[in-house]
Amino acid sequence: MISDTGTGVYKSLASVGPPMDRSLDIEHVARELPDLDAVLDDTRLRPIGLVGGFALVLIGALLGLPLANTFWTSVVSGVLVFVGIPLFSVGLAAPEPEDGWEIFTLGVDLTREQRRIVGIGSLLVVFSPITVALLGPILGFATAVWLAAAALAVLGSVLILTGFIAWTSRKLVESPVSR
Repeated sequence: MISDTGTGVYKSLASVGPPMDRSLDIEHVARELPDLDAVLDDTRLRPIGLVGGFALVLIGALLGLPLANTFWTSVVSGVLVFVGIPLFSVGLAAPEPEDGWEIFTLGVDLTREQRRIVGIGSLLVVFSPITVALLGPILGFATAVWLAAAALAVLGSVLILTGFIAWTSRKLVESPVSR
């Protein structure tokens, strides 16, 4: 609703009153979001991603066993795997941690661009079941919903593989050939 302030200036009632909470201010939230490169360059991501991703995939695989194969166990199993694989991939792509974490030193050292590609691919894979969960009930689980989710998962998987294949190619080119 719009009101006259008495000076010929009209003011929206939405702007009258106490200032908006900072968590609802889009501009403030956008400034506070971390940079994707900063997140992917964090060495703490390696142990979190590897252990967390492995645990989610393991639990998802165990739920998928035929012992308790119901609709909801299948749904939970699929979601855990669709979140666990990208988490594991991002953990593997993260820089190797400093001393004290020798168990997570694997020799995988992606460049910043390769990490970014793996991170974007992982986000796309995670958004695949989210797409089905959000759009499925609205559109009656139409074929288009399943195709969109499948396209996100395939594109994300291709990006993840591209990041790791680029790293493997770089390692092969840099290492001398021994005969």
